[in-house]
Amino acid sequence: MKKTSQEKLYEAALELITAQGYENTTVLQIATKAGLTERTFFRKFKNKADIFFAGGEQYSQMLLTKMKESEANNPLAIVLESYFYAADFFDEHRERTVKRQKIIASHPDLEERELLKQSKIEELLVEYLLTTYGERNARLAVRLARAVYSVAWEEWLENDADSLHHLLEKAIADFNELKNY
Repeated sequence: MKKTSQEKLYEAALELITAQGYENTTVLQIATKAGLTERTFFRKFKNKADIFFAGGEQYSQMLLTKMKESEANNPLAIVLESYFYAADFFDEHRERTVKRQKIIASHPDLEERELLKQSKIEELLVEYLLTTYGERNARLAVRLARAVYSVAWEEWLENDADSLHHLLEKAIADFNELKNY
């Protein structure tokens, strides 16, 4: 399957920024590495940071789609099911995902933007649950699921032996054990 110019630019940015650092990599270098022009780059992205956040809308839609398909009747279970789907996706794209996260962690502006993106996604998930479960339960479900998922996510980034799916299962088991204290 032929890669889109956006995919080529993303892969070039991952490779160059991993090797040279975020500050030392130019848009021209990324475009050249991708076999494209700088003009093409700017038709797709406003700046090099945008490369790492272009998939945010797709990610949030993926989570919402899975929540809508869920047959669970518990808001926490609904959100966790969507995170399992995300975990499977990231397990399939581990190398790219880990590189992206390392790049984001290396630059404060990117970290801030990542936190804002996560906050917006959480609000979308809460909005979906609101009508059925009310605001308080929707917020609790999304925040608890996000906390459990974040523990698994952080372990996954540091530990290449386990799948994110397995680590999420483990984090849920640990969470359930903590509830019984």
